Amino acid sequence: MKKGTFYSIGVGPGNPKLMTLEAVETIKACDVIALPQSGGKQNVAFEIAKDYLDGKEIVFCDMPMIRGGKELRRYHEEAAGALGRHLDGGKDVGFLTLGDPSIYSTAMYIHRILKEAGYRTGMIAGVPSFCAAAARLDIALCEGRQPLHVIPASYRNMEQALLLPGTQVLMKSGKSVGELKEFLETQDKDVSAVECCGMENEKIHYGLDTLGGDASYFSVIIAKEKTI
Repeated sequence: MKKGTFYSIGVGPGNPKLMTLEAVETIKACDVIALPQSGGKQNVAFEIAKDYLDGKEIVFCDMPMIRGGKELRRYHEEAAGALGRHLDGGKDVGFLTLGDPSIYSTAMYIHRILKEAGYRTGMIAGVPSFCAAAARLDIALCEGRQPLHVIPASYRNMEQALLLPGTQVLMKSGKSVGELKEFLETQDKDVSAVECCGMENEKIHYGLDTLGGDASYFSVIIAKEKTI
């Protein structure tokens, strides 16, 4: 029997209108849809794509909010094993992930394991959260020769990273807002942020004064060099 194909599908940052046509078409073509489950009350990827999931076999994959190591690797391998059984049965599987699958995506851990095991795989690009956030703020991320740095808020050398020239995008920065604000206030930068970009509870911050310590995990901070 011909084995199925595994797709990592980027569904964008939150607004269903930002899903690409290719993402919608791939979801419709897949027999099984996999979703990461981290213990939260709401599955954001499901909410984004729910209009296209009728009649699909849904598989939830446990992906707890813990950092790397053997325990997290075990969850990835268990999910890959479960999805591999569907692929072995000839079913195409689509794993939905927020934003783009190539940018700090849970999907890519499963993707890599299955690819190394010999399964056919494909990636469907999605709109990254920081691009959507820049659009909501009505600003350019970078211009001319300015470099762009995309940095996870958990990065250990954050202060050094924020000294880099150009624009810094700080991903998933909710829990780190306090420390980030304290350091950014010492820098001559234009700083803005978007919480839950494209979602019902979206908040836009033109500056950091209104961004509190209880900011959402789905917060993107954009720190730009001031231009003359």
